[in-house]
This record gives sequence, structure tokens and C-alpha cells, in this order.
Amino acid sequence: MASSGLQTLRRLAEIINQSLDTMERGYARAGIPVPSLDVPFDPAETACHDVEVATARLNIMAATAQMFASVCSPTETIWNASQVFHISSGVRVASELNVAEILREAGPQGLHVKYIAAPSKVDPTLLARILRLLATHHIFREVTPDVFANNRISSALDKAKPSADLFANREDRLQGTSGVAAVVELYADEVFKSSAVLAETLLDPKEGVLPYNKAFGTDEPLFYNWMQRPENAYRRQRFGIGMQGTDVGEAPGAIFAGFDWGALPAGSVLVDVGSGTGHISMQIAQKHTTLRVVNQDLEDTIEDARRLWKDQFPSHIETNMVDFQVHNFLDSQPVKNAAVFLVRHVVHNWPDDSAVKILQNLREAAQPSTRLVIMEMVPDVAARSSSVTNTTPASAARPRAPEPLLPNWGVGSPLPYYIDMAAHALMGGGERTLGHWIEILTRSNWKLDRLHYVGSPMFHIVASPTSV
Repeated sequence: MASSGLQTLRRLAEIINQSLDTMERGYARAGIPVPSLDVPFDPAETACHDVEVATARLNIMAATAQMFASVCSPTETIWNASQVFHISSGVRVASELNVAEILREAGPQGLHVKYIAAPSKVDPTLLARILRLLATHHIFREVTPDVFANNRISSALDKAKPSADLFANREDRLQGTSGVAAVVELYADEVFKSSAVLAETLLDPKEGVLPYNKAFGTDEPLFYNWMQRPENAYRRQRFGIGMQGTDVGEAPGAIFAGFDWGALPAGSVLVDVGSGTGHISMQIAQKHTTLRVVNQDLEDTIEDARRLWKDQFPSHIETNMVDFQVHNFLDSQPVKNAAVFLVRHVVHNWPDDSAVKILQNLREAAQPSTRLVIMEMVPDVAARSSSVTNTTPASAARPRAPEPLLPNWGVGSPLPYYIDMAAHALMGGGERTLGHWIEILTRSNWKLDRLHYVGSPMFHIVASPTSV
């Protein structure tokens, strides 16, 4: 009789095979081939983003990872886990040295490392070792000894600019890019260095000392304030651009997959709280042009937002349908006639008491008809049981992985758990489970109405004001 371990492995193999069949059908419907790891990413892949294929991908990633964990020596697994920071360091090196752009220009035959290293004047032997580590983890491809080429994964680092321009003007190398390289560098720099002292700050906690404080030797209580220092101008610019790169974790059109913006009457006021450049509220306004938009953020960011809208959606400015307000969301909310407060990727940056303060400020300015739309990741627990199922709106049903996979798809969907740790390291915040969100909303006098799943791992949390 087969052991339970072997039965699990066979079931994982069955899930992989069934999911491969699903992917094959989905790509055939889209009329595109299943992508190859050895060739750069093709944007045409986005034509195959239906839910069925997305779920199949998750199943394959989760099942293969679980199979690997099951058969690998546990000592080797835990030792490997303690070494993955080398991959983070290597990815940052590749991005800072513009390797993906150099290799894009070289073509599929690749380029010898001495030519890859030449523009940066770095040691080619060491760079070869770094790229070989990455290629061993399927980031870049070693064509022949010391000759490297892009593959599907490494091409995601491409800033879509000539490499000569990137080296000639380093300060602006990330400007006008998708933000993916910027957010990768942010995580492999500020977040990585802060995470390295997580144990020290956990074992020897001190009031007002977060991992980032210890890592960068600053007593600045807020990471954002530290970023505003003149010496951090480049880091601040990279952070702002990188926040646009966080869209990579969202399904295309996710902002329209949850809350029904089209149901708002003409002239309704949408307040984008902590808007950044306002690129998300711009997407909404471009589709629903009768909505009035108020972008709110700190002064430098609001100036960036004004420039972006003037460049990409000037008609809304010309018709006075958009306003740009310098506002700290920890202060009282000045807009009293909002139909919707949109709070995207903001609350996770703050500890619970501050999160409650932010949402209370919005509640105090809300009308009875005002709705709060929070767009955040809502990580699932790794256990099959849940203590909040009886208090969850019917629309909050979320997909879960089939057994014997972990219900949250394990490392097939790790992003919310990574960002949870990053938010703590830099700002003392974190991602919140559904039960945790219900607690935060209740404390700030909002009631959870609906939870819209808009694609792994994002949700629209829709709430209405309760009586104070």
C-alpha cells in the first residue's frame, strides 16, 4: 500500500498535469504559444489572462514547490532558505548595471561577460559569478561559458531604454520606465538591508525603532520623512517610480473588477487619498469622464501628480474636473462631499492605531451615502479553517487551492507575505487578513459591505459609515 507521503506526491503530480492541460487550452484559445523560459517576455502573453489559466498557473507553482519541499532534504532546504539573500543582491546588481538592456541589444546569441561589465567598469569575473548564480535560478541564461543572454524572467528588468542612455544619465535612468526595475531595486536595497536586522529589533524592541531605523542609523520616526532628506533624493525618486511598478501584482484592469465606478452619478467626487501620482484615479476618470477627482498627497508628490495629469489627461485639468491637494491623511479630511474615498496601498504602511486614525478621519468627513474603497492585498491564512467565515459578506468568497496544496497556494502566491514583512521593516505596518480588516474597520466606525476579489492577490474592500 502506498504511503500517505507518496499518495500526496502523486496527487500533486496529477494537479500539475491537469493544470498544464488547462493552460494549453487557454493559450490555444488566445492563439498564442505557451511561453518558453529561454526567450524574453512577450507582452502578447497578456492576451491569456483569464481566470481559468491564472488558477492553473497558481496550481502548478504551488504543487511543484510543495513537491520540491517534500522530496528535498530538510537540512538542505533550510540552509538554502538562509542563503536566498544572495539572489536579491544579484538581481539588484543586474538592474543597477543595466544588464538586461545590454543583453537585449546583444540579441539571443548573448554577450561575453567582459563586454557586459565594460560600461560599468566592474570586475567581469565577479560579474560572471553573480550572473551564473542568477542563471542557476532561471534569471538570465548562460548560453556558453561566460556568455549570457536574457530569458523570460530577466527581461522583466528591462527599462526599455538604450543602454548608452542609462549609463550617460544615471540620475534619470528610472524615469519613464514601467517601475518594475525601480521596485526591484527598492526591495533589494532599503527593504533587504532593513530585513537583515529584523531579529535584533524583535529580540530587543525599543520604542520608535523599526528595522529601517537600525539598518540606516536614523532616529527619524517615519520612513517617509527620512526619504524626504536631500541626501535621499534619488531613493525618493526611485520609491515613487517603484510604486507604479507594484501594479505588476495586479490583474489587468483590476481597478474596474471590483467597485462599480460607473454606477456613480455624474459629478460625483472621488477622493484619491494618498494618491501618489494619481495614476489609478486617472484610469478611473479616463473611463468615467463625468467623475470629479481630488488627488491628495504630500507636496512633492502632488507636483508629480500634476505633471502626470497635464501630460496624460490634460482635458480633465482644463475642465476643472480634477483637483490636487497637499494633504496629510493623518490630519482631518477637508473634503466633505465625497461619494467615494479611494485608499489604495496606503493602510498597509501603518500600524493599527495609525490605520484607525486614517480611516476615522475619513469617517468624520463622510456623508451617509459615502463609500470607502480600500484596495489592498488580503492574505489568506495557511490553515484550512477560518474564524471569520460567519462574519464575512457573501461576496467575500475567495478562491482557495485544492487539497493537498496549502489553501493560500503557498509559494505560488507569496507576494502579500513578502510585502507584509517589507511594510513592517520600513514603516511598522503590514498586510492584514480579513479578520484583522474587520477589526480595523469596526474601530474606525466603518462597516464592511463587500469584499471583491479582483485577481491574485488584490481585493477591493468596500465599507459604509456606521453611526458614531
